[in-house]
Amino acid sequence: MQQTTNRRQIIIVLGLITAAAALLLFLGRSLLINSTDFGFADANKVRCITISDGEQQVKLRKRDGIWYIEGDKVAQQERVADALFALQMLQIKYPLPLEYAEAYRQVRDAALRVSVSDWLGKMRSYSICAVDTMAVGAVSAAKPYVVEVTGNEQLDIFSLLNANPLFWYKTTVVNMLPSQIAAISVENLSKPRRSFRLSIDSLDQAQLTELYSGRVFRNLNGDRVRRYLSYYQDVKFERYATSLSKEDAAAIMLTNPGYVFTIEGKDGTSRTIKLLYMSVGDALDAFGRPTKIDLNRCYLQQDDDPNLAIALWVDFDLLIKDVNFFLTK
Repeated sequence: MQQTTNRRQIIIVLGLITAAAALLLFLGRSLLINSTDFGFADANKVRCITISDGEQQVKLRKRDGIWYIEGDKVAQQERVADALFALQMLQIKYPLPLEYAEAYRQVRDAALRVSVSDWLGKMRSYSICAVDTMAVGAVSAAKPYVVEVTGNEQLDIFSLLNANPLFWYKTTVVNMLPSQIAAISVENLSKPRRSFRLSIDSLDQAQLTELYSGRVFRNLNGDRVRRYLSYYQDVKFERYATSLSKEDAAAIMLTNPGYVFTIEGKDGTSRTIKLLYMSVGDALDAFGRPTKIDLNRCYLQQDDDPNLAIALWVDFDLLIKDVNFFLTK
């Protein structure tokens, strides 16, 4: 009986010691986080990143080594890794000079609120905004500091952080193996004679149709056909057009596209991608197209995505061919 009582007492004591140790660990951890700390030691411990700007909020969570957005959507892993590196290395440079106090008061309400947590809870929480050319962070509004990414002082941290969920979405447009493709149509609306449809039958025989005239070609260059189909592996756009208002994005989507791609899979799926010119200035021609266009970037619209994206022309140059490319010389 005495032994049983002793065991119970030992168990109770051990339980109290364990609880006390956990409490000390938590309190000690909280006390070690200085009120001016921004960066942190181990990015691998981070399990959640929350960013808000007063109008929008995004929450990124890590599960089984993968970052997710909105619960079940896989985020763009490289983008999260870049942001996490910048947050980890964010350090104080010096207190914000007094002459910038008024400028800071004018922009602090629009600052990004950043919260970084591990499995135990919140690791860091602060705001960050731009004042002149400086990044200014504050754990409390009364103590703003000029901050920088240690080791990469010229890095623009605002290019890596965004409260718009679209910023974190994956940017893959098409990722199909040649063996998965049944047909590809490319409509060149500015030069219709260059439009074509390349189709592959069940015997892997290729046929090319000139969409403008309806002419059909069967004696094709096999190497060029295979090479062209391989271009549809891992086609990406640069980013979503998060800086556009919904009204401006809708207006752009109504303009005539420069190119329309339709990709059909052997599994019966089909998707359409439109490339729309990005105007420089407001002048339009008789067909509603901008008279001056950006030669480096264009807008991209996908039929299964209501959001407008921005793409680099160079990423789509390989896809813009004409009939002559496929013909045997």
